[in-house]
Amino acid sequence: MEIEKSAYRPIRAYLAEYLVAAWRQAQGGNPTLLGGNQRGHDVQDGDMLIDAKVLIPTSASERRAWPGHDWKVTRDRHKLFDPVETTHIALVAFPDEMPFETTAGSGRLSVTTSCTDAAIYLVFAEELNGLLDPGGSWRVLPLETSWLERHRVQ
Repeated sequence: MEIEKSAYRPIRAYLAEYLVAAWRQAQGGNPTLLGGNQRGHDVQDGDMLIDAKVLIPTSASERRAWPGHDWKVTRDRHKLFDPVETTHIALVAFPDEMPFETTAGSGRLSVTTSCTDAAIYLVFAEELNGLLDPGGSWRVLPLETSWLERHRVQ
């Protein structure tokens, strides 16, 4: 069976949440991984309510339209982040060629990958809200590479 890279999108979303929780734990925190099915944050560590988002590389045409913006984040028809429900946004960038190995049999499915080269950028939700259109919903937010690098935590 051939598996397209886009089929792994939900796994990348979970990995982003997991990596953020693991990063908080490595920092001496006591995180709880809640997952993306709840409104607001995916990871809670004390007063930190973190929503993990996967960064997507911009296409060549997007880089021409938005010079210096190598990454984007998407979120369908959502408004600004509510700082009561989400204090921080963790933006996670995975390597372009992230290997996935899928095995199936006897009613079990296993997906294995290595994400040692992932980068995590931590931003206050209110700061990211400052980049968004306050009057409406948004779908794609291009992010400047230099802005992201100032927020890198791993």
